[in-house]
Parts: sequence; C-alpha cells; structure tokens
Amino acid sequence: MTNTQILENAKRNKIQADDLAIHNWYQFILGYPPHLVREYINRFGLAEEDAILDPFCGTGTTPVEALKNGITCYGLEANPIAAFASKVKTYTGYDPEMLRDYLAYIHCSMKASYEHQGIRELQENLFAYQTQMRTATIDNAPVLPDRQKDVIPKGFISTKPLQKVLIIKEIIRTIEDETARNFFLLALAMFIVKDAGNIRFGPEIGKTKPKTDIESLRTFINIAEIMIADVENTRLIKHAHIMDGDAREVGKYLPANLHATINAVVTSPPYPNEKDYTRSTRLESVLLDFIRDKKDLRAIKNKLLRSNSRNVFVADADSQYIREFSRITSIADEIEKRRLDLKKTSGFEKHYSKIVLHYFGGMYRHFKTLKPFLAPNCRLAYVLGDQMSFFRVHIPTAELLAEIADSLGYIVNDIELWRTRAATATKMQIDENILILENT
Repeated sequence: MTNTQILENAKRNKIQADDLAIHNWYQFILGYPPHLVREYINRFGLAEEDAILDPFCGTGTTPVEALKNGITCYGLEANPIAAFASKVKTYTGYDPEMLRDYLAYIHCSMKASYEHQGIRELQENLFAYQTQMRTATIDNAPVLPDRQKDVIPKGFISTKPLQKVLIIKEIIRTIEDETARNFFLLALAMFIVKDAGNIRFGPEIGKTKPKTDIESLRTFINIAEIMIADVENTRLIKHAHIMDGDAREVGKYLPANLHATINAVVTSPPYPNEKDYTRSTRLESVLLDFIRDKKDLRAIKNKLLRSNSRNVFVADADSQYIREFSRITSIADEIEKRRLDLKKTSGFEKHYSKIVLHYFGGMYRHFKTLKPFLAPNCRLAYVLGDQMSFFRVHIPTAELLAEIADSLGYIVNDIELWRTRAATATKMQIDENILILENT
C-alpha cells in the first residue's frame, strides 16, 4: 500500500506541512495536493531525463512538484492569473538578496505613500527596513476604473483595503526587474485573497463580513518574507515551461519538437458542475489587471473547457464530437427531461444538458490533440470527480472519459478511487477518482 493510499479520506486532498514551500505562495482552492503528484511520479517510474505535462496546470501543483523531484515539466493553463502563478512559482533564477532589497524598497515606499496620503494602519509598525533605493511615493490615491469594478462581484472588497492594495500595486509596478516585479505581484495576489478581500471558500466562493480596514504593511511583508525564505531553502531542479492556452487545442500551444516526447501526464480538468472557475479568482484577476473589463472576462471564459453555465456560448460546437457516445447523450437527455418535469425555466438551467455535451466533447478534443505529443507507453493520471450538480443526475466523469479515451486509442489501465467528498447541494458522498491511461 502506498503512502497516499493510507491517508485518511479527510486528509487525502489536504496539503501536508512538509509540502507548503512554494506551493503555498498562491493556491487554487479546488486543486489537488503535491503528494498526489509525487505518488504518480514514483508509480510511473519517472527519471531525470523524462518530461511530464499538466495540460490543466492551474496554479502549478504538478509543475512545482515535478521540479522539486528533478523532472522537466510543461504546463498549459487558460486562466491568466493561474498561468502567471505557475510561471512565478517555477522560475529558478531568483536572487534572495535582490528580493530582500526590493522588499525593503516596497516597505519604505508604502510607508512614504501612506504618510503622504494620510492613510493610517491599524497598528504601529516597528519594522526597521532601510533601503538604499530612492523610494516611490504614490502622490494620489489610485482609482480602479468603473469597467473593472463592474467585473468584481459586489462586496468582495471594501474601500480602505482596496485603496491599500492599489497603492502596493503601483509601488510594485515601479520595480524595473521583471522577475522581481512578478514575484511581488504574486505575493500581492496572495495578500488580496487571504487578507484584503471579503471572500471565503467552502468550496464555493462567497462573501464574508466586510473589512472596514486591514493591517497591510506587516501582513504583506510577512507573506513576501515567507516566499523569499522558500526561495533560499527549496531547490528546484530542471525547468518548467508554462504556456497560456486552451487545453482543447494542445497542438496549438506545445512546440512541434515535443512530438512523441512527453513521458507522463498528471492533471485535473474542471468537472461538469456549476462552479464558475473564473469567479474563484476574479478579485485578484481584476485588481492585478489580468481582467480589465467584461470583454476580457468573456475572452478568458471562451478558452476554458465548458464545465458550467457561465461559460456556454451560442457558437459552441464541442458537442458534435460525442454524438455517438450514447451514455453521455442519455445523461444529457435525462437532465433535460428532469428540468422540464421540474418546470425549471431559468437561462442557466436550460444550459445544463448542453454543458454535459460540450464538456465531454471538449475533453474528446483534448485527448485527440494531446496524443501526438505522448511518447510510447506514456502514462496519464486524470483526477476526476463524479457530479450530481444538474438536478441530481449522476455523472460518472471518470467512466465516461475512459470510454472517450478508449475510442481514441488510449489503453485504460484503471479507475482508482482517490477519495469521497460531500456534494455541495445534497451532502451525499460521491467519488473522486483517478483515471489511469496509457498511450499505445
């Protein structure tokens, strides 16, 4: 029995204390833990000369863990802030002393800007940072344009915390070194999620009681100091190559010289449900300018696998690829029948059956475009949850994707139970599995 298998169900999807370094800089709440990646690196027998791919790499769990274990990694991600986080986490050229110099510069610039604008902190700050750099004093309070405010869900951040976040961002933007600038922008993303915003995860994102003010100097500095300590104490071996892109069109983004070279895939696509994955990262995406208006948001959603009613569009045609898969079309028909029986008429609910068809059609495209890049006998592990989000109709995600993969020439090795979890609406325990495939 493996170390992963002996973990209790409740702990299986939680990050272990020894794995926090770098992984904890910024995390996607619905991701999987590093020890799962390590488990399959070992089980697949990957060596230093091998390459691993995560085509839905999110905030970089597979890439970071691959580099910690000396495996070259490639990642693909359609959500720009998640792709950004993966790139920052897997950069191997940081100079800790340079980062500390810039952190002192940020700290002194924050104090100078706050004093200039008459902004008070909740507590007296006793930091003794000194900098040889000329501090940046932000003269006027930065303002978030209305077109960006309109994209943030109402109540996700209060006025004073927003003001402080925007000042910190403007200071970081003055850093000339791009890698250092990106490092501290990721620290700011973590600060926004953890401290500045009125948000909680459970696993759905929701609002908390509004924060009238926040302690920003001490809190931001602490986050950045932990990150710098991780740079000093964690060795990343090999390199990661992170690309922004749509996993349904793998061949459009992976370079041609990777043809037939990928030795393993460890990943977790979105599941067919009603979770809007862009909403879970919306606040920091807007505040860090990855989303500047509703048009940007739509463009991001258009590159995502169709998994929820918020990113289904009139022109979508992924359903055409799975017309011959009777189990999938039957589930879609059952969902639509139940909608009519229940007399549900909202626009979102009318999309439920379409989501199922487009989701599995999109995954068909993914498997098909991925295959040319896989080495012979490449092993693949997909973390996939069963779902009952659409009028409680059961969707056995791993089983259905196994059928699609088999039709495209993959060998289905196994469907392994990873854990059970409580469905959000019904609290019923449903399976989260790992689909194990092999390239022929």
